[in-house]
Amino acid sequence: MARMSAMPEKYVEAASSSRFNDYDRIAEGYTTENENNLLNAYYERPAMLELAGDVTGRRILDAGCGSGPLFSELRDRGAVVTGVDASAGMLELARRRLGADADLRVVDLAGPLPFPDEAFDDVIASLVLHYLEDWGPTLAELRRVLRPGGRLLVSVD
Repeated sequence: MARMSAMPEKYVEAASSSRFNDYDRIAEGYTTENENNLLNAYYERPAMLELAGDVTGRRILDAGCGSGPLFSELRDRGAVVTGVDASAGMLELARRRLGADADLRVVDLAGPLPFPDEAFDDVIASLVLHYLEDWGPTLAELRRVLRPGGRLLVSVD
């Protein structure tokens, strides 16, 4: 079984798809709204954290991590987290929140994930799948990177 390096990426790659550049432009405002709105701050994010349970020592992929609020909470609870998002602008905000050592990568969830099979104990996809035209390939990829017995936690808008 291939495992990911324990060494996080120290950079954020440039987004390759112009489809997601709108989030680069609105990242600050979107993040401000997301941090405090009723749905995200008081319903969805706490529910996802409750579903995740005890994450101490678990390797977690935060798929569609945005500016990193869920990543931050999971890491504070002892998880080893990797965050991916299609927007370099959102990841730059995540980097500011999480620090230079956070493992953050620009990844389009509509394509193949840049991780080996069974790389993660859990995958969390919080309010991101509705951005995709076809969930099938994405769900297959998320499942591929889960270890046997791993959990795929998904919330949809």
